[in-house]
Amino acid sequence: MADNSSKSATGANPNYADAYNNRGFARYQLGDNQGAITDVTEGIRLDPNYAEAYYGRGFLRYKLGDYQGAISKRSAERCADFRKAANLYLEQGNTEMYQEVLDQLQKLE
Repeated sequence: MADNSSKSATGANPNYADAYNNRGFARYQLGDNQGAITDVTEGIRLDPNYAEAYYGRGFLRYKLGDYQGAISKRSAERCADFRKAANLYLEQGNTEMYQEVLDQLQKLE
């Protein structure tokens, strides 16, 4: 159901990165984890400076990651997304979100 409404949102403007990010989180809530990451990644492709999407993809990867602390490709990507989000937030002058992302990184490392 959420997929249909978001699909029409992305269909109206397929280059709207925010719609892909929002649909990604709707898919996550519906249990479609791979679809969620695919949509958020598409949002990043459309807008490589979209800090929220990098942060969101890092969150999704965290939720899907290995909680035993094993080092894997997925955990490395997750940290890369959080670092990219932190850098973009700092460049954009959003110090509150920059600090939030740094706090998340500290929990992961």
